[in-house]
This record gives sequence, structure tokens and C-alpha cells, in this order.
Amino acid sequence: MKQIYRGTVLTMDRQMKRNLREKRKFPDGILTEDGVIRQVGEFELLRKAEPAAQVTDYGKQAILPGFIDGHSHMTAAAVSRLLFQAGPSPAGRCDTPEKLVAEGKKAFEKAVLAPGQWFLGAGYDNSVFPGERHVTRQELDQISREVPIAVTHVSGHLCAVNTKAMELLGYSGSEYAVPPGGRVLPSGILMENAFLAPEKAKLIKGPSPAQILASLKETAAYYASFGVTTMQEARAGEAEIRLLRAADREGLLCGDAALYLTPDAAETYLPRQYPAGNPYEGHLRMAGIKYFLDGSPQGRTAWLSEPYRRVPEGQALDYRGAPLHSDRTVTEFFEKCLEHHWQANVHANGDAAIEQMLNCYEGAFSRTGIREPLRPVVIHCQTVRRGQLERMRKLGMLASFFHDHVYYWGDYHEESVLGADRAARISPLAWAKEAGVPFTLHQDAPVAAPDMMLTVHNAVNRRTKAGRLLGKEQRISVTEALEAVTAGGAYQIFEEDRKGTLEPGKRADFAVLERNPLEEEPEQIRRIRVTHAVKDGMEIYRRQER
Repeated sequence: MKQIYRGTVLTMDRQMKRNLREKRKFPDGILTEDGVIRQVGEFELLRKAEPAAQVTDYGKQAILPGFIDGHSHMTAAAVSRLLFQAGPSPAGRCDTPEKLVAEGKKAFEKAVLAPGQWFLGAGYDNSVFPGERHVTRQELDQISREVPIAVTHVSGHLCAVNTKAMELLGYSGSEYAVPPGGRVLPSGILMENAFLAPEKAKLIKGPSPAQILASLKETAAYYASFGVTTMQEARAGEAEIRLLRAADREGLLCGDAALYLTPDAAETYLPRQYPAGNPYEGHLRMAGIKYFLDGSPQGRTAWLSEPYRRVPEGQALDYRGAPLHSDRTVTEFFEKCLEHHWQANVHANGDAAIEQMLNCYEGAFSRTGIREPLRPVVIHCQTVRRGQLERMRKLGMLASFFHDHVYYWGDYHEESVLGADRAARISPLAWAKEAGVPFTLHQDAPVAAPDMMLTVHNAVNRRTKAGRLLGKEQRISVTEALEAVTAGGAYQIFEEDRKGTLEPGKRADFAVLERNPLEEEPEQIRRIRVTHAVKDGMEIYRRQER
């Protein structure tokens, strides 16, 4: 079927950039056939040439390529929708530990838990709590002493549990073993592998697969409401792969999803061929492998080269986080990626972790002699240094910045985590641009909503929640920010031949905005709403006016 779409077409390709420089008008028509773009041009000419085509008229609204998720956890986002929401205002109500307990009691009373199921919550943020203290197990015991409780920190790298949960996880008594890379505080705070290690994670019984499956449909629609037509599952193990395949078979996924697999799952499910050759099966594509080198800055588990401004309880004054793996282990991981032709997405927040990634990738290059351009991605890349970006470019690495840290935690980073100088340099987009490092922007959902226009706004304005301008020299243009969530997103996942720009031969994936962001005042970008999302020529989201 042939269709013609009318609107202000922002193709996000080189021709659009030329048109902007030469102040030419934007095209206002797109001709598609069976979900593929056939022509972009003047609407009246397209309609004259194809009078039988179905017309969708968006008026003066802007039509952009469908937004591409640079990094998130869509299965975790689906699970999160089923949990007690422990986040602070304005989205939540838990601005103090006491309020968290009070809201938790209300949610617990309404919860219907199967035998052995835990009461789980997500999104608590101690950065807004008085004194930045974490909720304790004794406080969570006020919700229940019989049912195990676990409330995940907004970063995803810490978890607060009650006494029953401590017992079931094997952390009761005076002596117990903690998985390497984890830490347990007597107050009930678990860090990194203390709850994320597979042998511990399997003990935490959450929603059933059937519940998660139903939630995946809502989650995919939620992404689409922000104009996202290609999502990501950034840590897919056996369970996530089974769930997503079941969801796809049942027609629950309205958009595509690129999967980055855990090392164990990669051995079974990831083809040993160049990433661009890995095809979609339905809406799913095995895109690469995921690896962790450190934790999170807001949880103070990221590995830095200089000490934190305020160190965590019980740590020495020169505490700077720690690596999760030895250099030898990381080098061997990269050797396998090169030998198996796997693209690696590597979680590295701290500049010391990024340094380890650079050194070990260089070592793997030398030891294997393989120079295949596999586009390894530094995920989050929060505190990358200028010189490190130059090395990234030489190694063919990309960056995917969790830039919304500037808005959500910029004040916290400046005052407590990093100090003013380092906080002003988090997510240095302008430096990446100068160094020639391709980059994308992401929200790490469910840590933050997959709101691409808020992310674009933050990249252009770099304002914190309190209104501070944090590192004004790292701001980028609206065009550059939009490119990061469209063409840049497609390049990152080896799909630039079919997504990311509006050109003949590419998928008819669109995000429709009520106004043209290139003609708005920078401070107003976050107010531009997504009105429609189109995937393969089919509308998957339409904003309902309230």
C-alpha cells in the first residue's frame, strides 16, 4: 500500500544540513510503500504523481525519523511498572525515608503476592533525602517482618532490603560471604553484585512471567508515546530473551528492539558474525554483548581516578570506587569479542573504568591482530576525560551518554558526589563532537523515562533541576542533539542502512512532533509533545487530547 505523509519533514540527513545552511525550506511530503520510504519531496507533487495513495496530513507538525533508544532495559521497565513506585517528587511521593515507608505500607496492603514472592519497589533516591541517608532495613521492617522486601535505588546499582530479605540472601549473622564486586552494609543496603550476582538475583522472587509479558505490551506502547520506534534490552539473559520472544510471537511489541546479551547468554544466542549481518527475527535482533566495568556515580560505586567529594559511610577519605574485573579478565573479554565479531556495549561511568576499557581494548587489538570495526560503545561515559575521547576515536569507539544526569542529579553531583569542576564536565557532548567520537543519548529506562525530547532539551540547555547551568561549554545545538537520537542511534546499532534518516529505501519509522524544534527557543524544547509515532508505515501511537 502506498501512503503519503504531509508535514514539516526533518530528514536528519546531509541534505537537511545543507538546506539549513542555505536557508532553504524543508520538504513537506513523504511517499511510502509497504512500510518503506520511496520518495521525500513536495507534497503536492507527490500527490499528483500518486493520486491513489492514502494521505495522512499532519499539517505543520514536524516529521522526524523514529527515535532510537541508545540504551535502556525494556524488560526491567516492564517489571518496574508492576512494583511499588518509591521515587521522589514530582513523579513520585517518596521524598524522605519516612514517606517511603508510609507509601510502602499502603502499597503492601493492596499487593497480592504469591507464596514466596517478595514485595519489591523501585526508584528510591537518597540524594533528595535529608542528609542523603538511605532507608534502613529496620525502617523497611515496619512494612513487613515476614515478607522479604527489596527496594531498588534509582541508579539500579544499590538495593535496600528488610531483615527477612537479608536472611534469605544469606547475609544474616556475624559472618557471611558476599559475591565479588558486591558490598553489604549492616543497615540493609546492598551494593552491586551483593544483589545483582546471578546466584543472589535468582533468590529475589518478583512478578510472574505472565505478569511481565502483559506489562511488556504496555511498556512498548509507553516507549512509542515518546516517539521511540526502536527500543533496547541492554542486559538480556536467558529469562529476558524468553520473555521478549514470547511477547513478539504474541504481537505485543509495537516497535523493534535491539538486544545486548549477558556473556552467558551470548554463548548460546549471539551469532558469531559481523554485527551488521545479524538480522531481525520479528521485532527482535541480537545486536551484541553487554559488560560491566563499574557502578554508578550517584550510588558512589563508579570507579574514579580521583576521590569522591564526599565518601560513602565506612570508606577511607581517598575512596574512589573500585573495578569489577581485573585488567586481564577485561582484556580476555575483548579478545573474545574481536574473535567472535561481537559488538560490545560496556558500562563504564567513572574515568578510571573508561581508562581500563581503553587500555584493555588496545591490548586485545595487539594480542589478536584483529582490526575489525565493531563499534564498541562506552555506555554512560559520565566522567570521560578529554584525552580519553581522542583515544576512543582512534579505537573506533562510540559513546552513549546518560546526559539526563545533568538535569536529574547535576545538583547532587556538584554538591556531594564530584564537586563543581568535575560535575561541570559530566557527559561532555561538545568535547565528543570536537574529538570526532560518534555519540548517542539515552535515559537508561527504567532509571528515567525514555523521554527523548526532554533529553534533547537537556543536551541543548544543560540545566539542573534547581536551574543551574552546569558546564555551559558542553552544550550542543538542537540539530546535533536530534541527530544523536536518530541517525546516531541507528549508526550505534549497525542499522544506518535502514533507519535514522528519512531517505528512500529506509523504514517508514516516524516521530511526529507538534512543533518544529529547530524553530523553537531552546528553553521551550521540553514542552514540544510527540503527537504520533509510526512504525513501518503503521501508526503505533496517537496522542489523545485531554
